[in-house]
Amino acid sequence: MARVRRKVEEKESGERWLLTYADLITLLMVFFVVMYSMSRADVSKFAKLQAALQRAFRVEVLKGNAPTSLQGEDGSSDRRAIMDDVQNYPAATVLDTKLISTLDDLRLALLQLPQPTSSSGSVHTGIARDGVVISLSGNVLFDSGKADLRTGGLPLLNAFADKARELPNDIRVEGHTDNIPIQTPLYPSNWELSSARATTVARYLSERGRISPARLAAVGYGENRPVLPNDEREGRARNRRVDLVILFGG
Repeated sequence: MARVRRKVEEKESGERWLLTYADLITLLMVFFVVMYSMSRADVSKFAKLQAALQRAFRVEVLKGNAPTSLQGEDGSSDRRAIMDDVQNYPAATVLDTKLISTLDDLRLALLQLPQPTSSSGSVHTGIARDGVVISLSGNVLFDSGKADLRTGGLPLLNAFADKARELPNDIRVEGHTDNIPIQTPLYPSNWELSSARATTVARYLSERGRISPARLAAVGYGENRPVLPNDEREGRARNRRVDLVILFGG
């Protein structure tokens, strides 16, 4: 009788590892359920971000790779904003409501100014991954091959400075060109030309726009970051631009 009892106890002891194994499997299942729930919560946050942007801009938020011009296809004022898929944006941008509001105000200020003709260039506004963008393309700010500001583009820079001055956010001034080579004593390549233009705009925003130079950075990308193909005249004009990027995260 004692031998039978011992065999039963040994059998029960040998199966106790199943309880530990079952507990481990349960914990793993709970862990993955929690992780899945967190991932679903992130999607919800980004959906809230999209809704907040729509309310701030009072416009439809579209998907795309570049900002949209203030001018519509028929020449009328167009306040649409194009941005990448909101699910790719950092959740921290939800907190930057003052920047979003400032962009909306800046849009309205730019719309009050005389818009560039199609021959001189265009103004684009939108949202990039690291901030809001005001893109001044064509000959809005500069004549071809030069880095001296045109007087016709100064009201746009002044309007930008008036709004950006109120923010703590840093500002990156980006110079871009088309792919047509340039070789002059001042600018051996498009690198130098784009950098000179970005620096000229940054200095203007600091000296005339009264934006702290500690908030400003100037960078030249040359022809290496086009927004449209350089195959046609319109595309090259769009790629010759200065982007004013108000960075997220102040």
